[in-house]
Amino acid sequence: MLGVNAQDTRSCAPNDRSFQGYSFINMDILREEERVALAPLFMRFDRLYSDYFDTVKKANEDDNLKEWGERFCGDVKLADLHYIIYQSNTDELDLLLTATQSKSLQIPSSLYDNSFARFVFEKKCVETISYLLFAKQCEPHVVATDRWQAPQRDKEAMQALIAEGTRQFKRTKSAYIRLRYAYQIIRLAHYAGLHEQVLVICDDLLPKVGKKAARWDESIIPWWIEGHRAGALLRLGRNVEASYAYSQVFQHCPGRRASAYQSFLIKTDTEWEECLRLCQSDAERATLYAIRAAAAESKAVEEMEKIYELDPTNQLLEGLLVQEMRKMERNLLGLEFNDQKERNKRYHRLPRPYAGNYVIELQRFARKCRQEGKVARPELWYLAEGYLEFLAGDYYAADKTFNSVGQKLDNEELEEQLAIFRIAMKIASLEKADAEAEEYAYDLINEEKRYAIYKSLPDFLQDKMAWLFQKEKQPGKAFASQYPLRDLAPSPQLDLIDDLIAMNNKLDKSLLEGKMAQAYPLNVLLDMKATLLMSTGQFEAAMETYKLIPTEIWNDFGQFNPLRETFKDCMKCNELSTDTVSLSTMMNRGELLQELLDLEYKAKGDLEGAARHYYLLGLAHYNMSYYGFAWKAMDYFSSGSTWSKLHRAKAEEGDSRVFDYWKFPFGNRENTGLGRALYCFNRARELAKGPELAAKAAFQAARCEQKIYFQSIQYKPAPCCNRIPRIPIGHLPSYELLKNEYSDTEFYQQVVKECKYFAAYAAK
Repeated sequence: MLGVNAQDTRSCAPNDRSFQGYSFINMDILREEERVALAPLFMRFDRLYSDYFDTVKKANEDDNLKEWGERFCGDVKLADLHYIIYQSNTDELDLLLTATQSKSLQIPSSLYDNSFARFVFEKKCVETISYLLFAKQCEPHVVATDRWQAPQRDKEAMQALIAEGTRQFKRTKSAYIRLRYAYQIIRLAHYAGLHEQVLVICDDLLPKVGKKAARWDESIIPWWIEGHRAGALLRLGRNVEASYAYSQVFQHCPGRRASAYQSFLIKTDTEWEECLRLCQSDAERATLYAIRAAAAESKAVEEMEKIYELDPTNQLLEGLLVQEMRKMERNLLGLEFNDQKERNKRYHRLPRPYAGNYVIELQRFARKCRQEGKVARPELWYLAEGYLEFLAGDYYAADKTFNSVGQKLDNEELEEQLAIFRIAMKIASLEKADAEAEEYAYDLINEEKRYAIYKSLPDFLQDKMAWLFQKEKQPGKAFASQYPLRDLAPSPQLDLIDDLIAMNNKLDKSLLEGKMAQAYPLNVLLDMKATLLMSTGQFEAAMETYKLIPTEIWNDFGQFNPLRETFKDCMKCNELSTDTVSLSTMMNRGELLQELLDLEYKAKGDLEGAARHYYLLGLAHYNMSYYGFAWKAMDYFSSGSTWSKLHRAKAEEGDSRVFDYWKFPFGNRENTGLGRALYCFNRARELAKGPELAAKAAFQAARCEQKIYFQSIQYKPAPCCNRIPRIPIGHLPSYELLKNEYSDTEFYQQVVKECKYFAAYAAK
């Protein structure tokens, strides 16, 4: 069965408006260095970007630790470096500095086993420890602890640290440590909002760092500094210079690539041309075009062509190709049968009107890159060409391309990607829900190991098979292709149930039908059908359906006693409480149906005991409704949230209604109708031989009238405070009867004590 065994890829949150579609592109087709550098930027629209902050933080930490490790010739463990730089406190570092400067003190005990601390202690690296202590003092002023709130900056303290850092910079001999000091000072000025001072500090300190001795060109720190300098330029309104600087950071510092992209700001074509003129090489110009192409709403093929002209082996070009392919997936893949296409159109305006033409442009460009052979991996572009043909709906051309490219691939990731593209195209090309299609679907689910790995495959297959079954007028199999049985129970659909029952009864089931039958057992479907028929008052039809279930398993579907007399509404009350009426034993649905049919027969034919029988029938109908304790006899799911929705739509007395419920495809069907219960209670009162039963029937009828009013459009709930709702005169005629005609009964005295609502009414 498609919908039960496959992992559900749909959103399950009521207010989630994320895109719901398919993607078959494996990010492993990008080389590792491209994947790490590009995923946080170009894959913003999927889960790769959801962990953006943590991903960027770790990337920068890794780059920093790697550089520190290289400067110490790999003699220290990275974990020890991480502790000193990111976890230690100023007290520990101060003790380490004191011990290092002393001739007699030993390394602090807390750092005794730390290889980095031991290294700087033994080598007497006083400048290194002094810098680390200074950096730790700067940390509270420059590191945000909350992503959503800007920290309060102590500018006076930051200025003092800038002054102290500048003194330390001038005293320091190590060119590399000087570079680090310059970074901390510039960062402090940046976060203090001293933008002019950032530029002054850069001009003053950076020329005093010996670039060769600091191995400037091998370090990430100059690019971190450049990012802060670019920020200062941007705040000062010099956004062309700032954007060029950000493009340099983007090009040379993968760890800061996403933040550089987000800060890049070019507003006009004139500014764009000015920024281009600042570029010193084709590679720099290509980077600018890549940044512009990465915009979420861009049609990037024009920029990709520019990059190709300038630098055809540019690392960013393949990332942009994958970005544009994924955009086309969102616009075109499975559009005909995607069951979420309307919400995608409403929330994301997908597909875009230009998508059909744009995918052809991408095909043309991919073909050009493949044919000319100047790109780094022509085979990737060849594979993309075939996939774009498939997305454009040209299955014949795509099949030819896939056949051709398959003979040229010698890369495991690309070979697997080709196989997945072929599977997706095979699913998309299925035209009829015939034996061949069912066999293919069954084999794919049970034999293809990658079916569960590629998360879109189950959803894609489910939606396509459901669409095909629906076209073939097989609604039950269509539903079973997408959903588990539990999703049908809250609002059973008779046509689906009958279709699934017919499938179960087939002697020559296909393998796929056999799998569906296991997930939708015949007896469960029969119980569901009988329950649905019960809720619509068709007791005879429900009984005939129940007779098809073996009697020895009737108890497996629950036991109930809706004939128990109560005077308080309590949906959660225990059905096993002591009963106050006869027929108090618990019954399964089959037995209950037999009992209800017997009561109906006696009520209509037994003039002497008719009142009692009608009263019991009234109890059953009320207690099995949404408002009663035995609601499970005629329903599988009930929600308290329904109460607030009862009055919002026109009530159709006597009928159940379906309410939207985000978990279930058909909503939640509640048995809110009380017309049959009210009729039975009124008949019981009319036929009663004594006042006590008549009084009880009048009270129970009033309970029905009250609930009928609560679900009418006339009902206006109290705006606050959980007040008892007032019902206008005329909506509780049975209360009036009880008050005027049966006030001298024992039941009247009892119910006044037990029912505060009636007591308030009677006191008027």
